[in-house]
Amino acid sequence: MGWRDVAASVMAEGAQPAPAPAVENFGLPDDLASELRRLETMPPPRKLECAANWRGVVIDAMTLARDRWAAKAMALGWTAGDLFGIGPRDDWDFQGLAVWLDGRRIVLLDDKRAIAADASGESRSSFDRGGMRHGTLPTIEPVMLWDFGR
Repeated sequence: MGWRDVAASVMAEGAQPAPAPAVENFGLPDDLASELRRLETMPPPRKLECAANWRGVVIDAMTLARDRWAAKAMALGWTAGDLFGIGPRDDWDFQGLAVWLDGRRIVLLDDKRAIAADASGESRSSFDRGGMRHGTLPTIEPVMLWDFGR
């Protein structure tokens, strides 16, 4: 009995095809979650000096989403740019939280800042939303990570 015979017998019994699996949106708006999933599969931007560092930025962005910190931040008034933005030329102009993390993990977040710890948990750093390199220069309009260098 081949696969066609099996399929015909299943259809004859009135079985319905399995529903498509639900797509995880991490508690974020669907369009933002979709862009993050796309980012995960994209090659590094052409304009990077060190393409090896890009994978870490993508991992940090996805961790922010999967661990629901991004959804919590947005509920507190953070924007997608605050979380997933980068300067149009490089990260010196602007760093969103995902770019700044550099492998650290969020341990505390409020409407103004995020506190992150390194892998050992012994060293902590603070990201101030709207602070230096995070939106203080009004002439810098960040681009989203998935649009950077494309």
